[in-house]
Amino acid sequence: MKFYSKPRRTPTIIIVALIDILVVLLIFFMVTTTFIRQPAVQITLPKSKTGKEVKREQGLVLTVSPDGKMFLNAQPVPAEQLVERLRAARIQNPNVVVEMRADQKTTLDLIITVVDAANQAGIQIINTFTRSGSATQ
Repeated sequence: MKFYSKPRRTPTIIIVALIDILVVLLIFFMVTTTFIRQPAVQITLPKSKTGKEVKREQGLVLTVSPDGKMFLNAQPVPAEQLVERLRAARIQNPNVVVEMRADQKTTLDLIITVVDAANQAGIQIINTFTRSGSATQ
């Protein structure tokens, strides 16, 4: 007696289910991912009526907080090291521009210190950030 069996089909992989699972995993990881926040110094920029918008350079952002702390590209910098750091940045890029963000309560003495440090480092262009509006309060 001869038994007949059905011819075997080659197994197939159902890719649609695999794609569904991968999409669900992708969405899960996108939703649960935490983003690293860049440290930011909270300052209130001074107001200016006559300020004009300049093209933003890829320069050094120097932030001066109201309590006198200085941050170069969001990294704290002691006043004693400011000239050295600016000089090192100028060596890397001779056309570097300093973009100063000083709080409106920052003393003029501290701003002059920053300008002097930039001049000692050989940096000629210093842009200052302000907000638009009336300068008087």
